[in-house]
Amino acid sequence: MGFVIWDFSLDLTFVAKLTNTKCPENSDVLMFHKRYTDMPNESDKSALSTPAELAELTSRYINQFCRQAAFPSTVNMRIDRHRNDLENSDVQFRPVQAELDNRQLTIHLYEEPLMGISPLSLQGLLDMELARCQLELEPALYRVNFNKDIRPLFYVSGSGLNLVRHLVAHLEAGLKNLIAAQLVMEIGHREPLLYFCYHKIRPSMAEKENYQRLVPYDWIRALFVANKLKEFLPVTFLAQRDSVAELESHWWNCHAHILPEDKRILKTLFDLSNQNPVKHFSATLVELFKLMKSQFLIR
Repeated sequence: MGFVIWDFSLDLTFVAKLTNTKCPENSDVLMFHKRYTDMPNESDKSALSTPAELAELTSRYINQFCRQAAFPSTVNMRIDRHRNDLENSDVQFRPVQAELDNRQLTIHLYEEPLMGISPLSLQGLLDMELARCQLELEPALYRVNFNKDIRPLFYVSGSGLNLVRHLVAHLEAGLKNLIAAQLVMEIGHREPLLYFCYHKIRPSMAEKENYQRLVPYDWIRALFVANKLKEFLPVTFLAQRDSVAELESHWWNCHAHILPEDKRILKTLFDLSNQNPVKHFSATLVELFKLMKSQFLIR
């Protein structure tokens, strides 16, 4: 059987603009708390108000996670606090970022967007960053060979190949987020994970408008769906594992702009991901790509 070599010419800068998921400033969980009285509310717990409090709680939560999750003690860890560094548009949506370089782990805290959130939200953000780093410390388990496992399934060239790489990277990040959420649950941090999920569910008006613009372009829409998987997999896992139906309902209500067929694809991606992603990481990722290929890339 022969393979078609695609030369898909596409401006990836245009793709980046359309798939941007920048969140609104100063948004929190108050809007959905009005709808579901048993959902987390940032005002339920004392909100972070000072950099000193942020530093103290960060150290406490990191030590707690490392002890309970058996985080390797051979990793050197440091915390970098950024007071007014908001040049990176990703900071508002991801105010806690972990950077692993060899055995050096740096936790970046961006103070401005963290002021006013609850301690449980901070703990959830730290838990998920540390859990993802723990996966990165085991690259032999959580990786896919792109040239061997993915590329033979769909040969492309030019910018089309770059787009497929971006697509697989989004799928891989989503799958790792699911495994990280499972790890956080295993150490008993259900409530911080719940706060983390609600903290992440806040699509901006720009995202909704961009989605409407990219609907006619299947390849770009594939990137959007794969990117949303990073958020959707932990949310759906927690909702089903812990019987928090309101969490999943809230996610769908906030994403009412997504087409029914894309919602169906997200659900199928979760079902494929949730079977045994730890034991069969590479095989699971291949199945995710096959689904995306059949639904978006060869229609």
